[in-house]
Amino acid sequence: MFQQAWAYLLYLFGLLVDAISVCEHAGKLTPNDLNRQQFPSQYFGDWYFIAAAASEVSPSLEQFTGIDNTLFNINEETQPDRLLLRAAIRTKTGSCVPRKWIFLVSEHSLDLGTEGRPDRKTELFSSKCTSCIILQETDPQVQRLFLYSRTPQMNQTHIDDFRKKAVCAGFHEFLLLPQAQEYCDLQATHTSK
Repeated sequence: MFQQAWAYLLYLFGLLVDAISVCEHAGKLTPNDLNRQQFPSQYFGDWYFIAAAASEVSPSLEQFTGIDNTLFNINEETQPDRLLLRAAIRTKTGSCVPRKWIFLVSEHSLDLGTEGRPDRKTELFSSKCTSCIILQETDPQVQRLFLYSRTPQMNQTHIDDFRKKAVCAGFHEFLLLPQAQEYCDLQATHTSK
């Protein structure tokens, strides 16, 4: 009898703790969440890198500490099931650095692969911000979340929501890009290199 009462009290205590510390995780997008006729085209165009989160500083976020801002563009590649991701990265020293990646799209999943990085997986997550997307990048060395927006300036509420979801998922290190300098011209950056 005592054990049953004790178990019941522990159960009630657990419910109370859950009610007090509600943790809302970012919802991973599934094939049912999207119209496959539109995927991935609804992500084409320009995106601004706003923030990142990781479970530890090195090496997950370390490479981003020298960045002031980044503008990305996603478009179709010439071959099917491939997305071209171009970036114009403004360093804190003022330089513009071009980068380019190829994302590999699977017919049966929303997870993206990265050409040349078979161990890297990129997953898409929903956000309360309708003009934002959260990506989780995972490989044997790193696991991190990224917040991207269609606009360079975001409402602080959306940044706080991303940070809260990141902490709930175990990503306690947070980096918000300063965006103190002018964005690099994406076209000029890629044609001059």
